[in-house]
Amino acid sequence: MEIENQKIEVRDIRDSNWYWIPRIVFEEYTPKISVIGLALYNAYSSYARDKGVAFPSQKTLAEKLGLSIKTIIKYNRILEANGLIKIERRKGKGKTNLVTLLKIVNVNQVQTHPVIDSVKVVKEVQTKENNMKENTIEVDDIKSSIKEVFDYFRSRVKAVKGFDPEIDWGKDGKLIKKRLERYSIKEIENLIDWYLNSPYSDKFGCSLSICLSANIINLWKASRSINLERLYPSWQRQD
Repeated sequence: MEIENQKIEVRDIRDSNWYWIPRIVFEEYTPKISVIGLALYNAYSSYARDKGVAFPSQKTLAEKLGLSIKTIIKYNRILEANGLIKIERRKGKGKTNLVTLLKIVNVNQVQTHPVIDSVKVVKEVQTKENNMKENTIEVDDIKSSIKEVFDYFRSRVKAVKGFDPEIDWGKDGKLIKKRLERYSIKEIENLIDWYLNSPYSDKFGCSLSICLSANIINLWKASRSINLERLYPSWQRQD
């Protein structure tokens, strides 16, 4: 057999294509940080490799994991509250957080507050200074993400409709910020592509605010549901 004759190699930590996370994180911390927290911790471990320090931007993490920046910030706090990471928030445009992966201790040996709602615990112990730093980083990332959505919309209108659309930076910017709290940049880009290629853009015009309206989003979701049903039809029981 061809498979039997192939050389089987065991993964090696010295190989840069691999990275490890402590087993205790999966076995004991997952119930407290949830699968999203585990995915975020995995991402930091991948970026840190054997150095123990990572510095990806929240925007990059959101895109890689398919989450919103707000969700990344939330689970950063949860990971910090559980003693898994330490975040050094650096000031300055273009600077990202430094995330240190901490030595893991057995959760049963830690005498701390119950971490049923870790975000709530963190909010109670955070100082005003840390809040200001967190808000500064969050605002910078959100501004960057808003501009990315603007640029994508304009480029797609040019490509699909053949003209450079007018943008209401104030109104549309606020709506983008609101949508980013729930949807990832990739999802918003998919929504924009769907809208511009749908009959609704001909009917309502190439308006970003209309594209991001609740009505259009619901139509987009409905179309995705229909397409999914066509790919994977539900089994109908025959009487």
